[in-house]
Amino acid sequence: MLVDSHCHLDFPDFADDLDGIVARASAAGIGRIVTISTRVRRLGALLAISERFPNVYCSVGTHPHHADEEDGISADELIELTRHPKVVALGEAGLDNFYENGSPEAQERGFRAHIAAARATGFAPKLSVVEIAGTCAHCQKAS
Repeated sequence: MLVDSHCHLDFPDFADDLDGIVARASAAGIGRIVTISTRVRRLGALLAISERFPNVYCSVGTHPHHADEEDGISADELIELTRHPKVVALGEAGLDNFYENGSPEAQERGFRAHIAAARATGFAPKLSVVEIAGTCAHCQKAS
């Protein structure tokens, strides 16, 4: 079975054609789709899409570009949100020193929370790491 493990079905570009997108993916042999969270506070929209289609699942997490906006989300909160049967991964979390969206401090706090939640749940983290030169490994070891 083929799995599309990273897409963003909640992005506005796809709102008018979700049925078509999922149908075309199925017709092309994609058996499962994982739509990736960029903001924990918007998980409701991802769950609504995931619950609408039996072959669509989602992650829960904060993309580093939105780290300031969602600063303070704890590992415990992430762990609790993974209990939903349609949530199958954590993230998209990470560190991004290239685009400079989201302060490095908020990105690191968020990344640590996601790594701790991944370790506690056994869920795979979906990571976005760009131009970080060793910071990622440091955070993983310290978490």
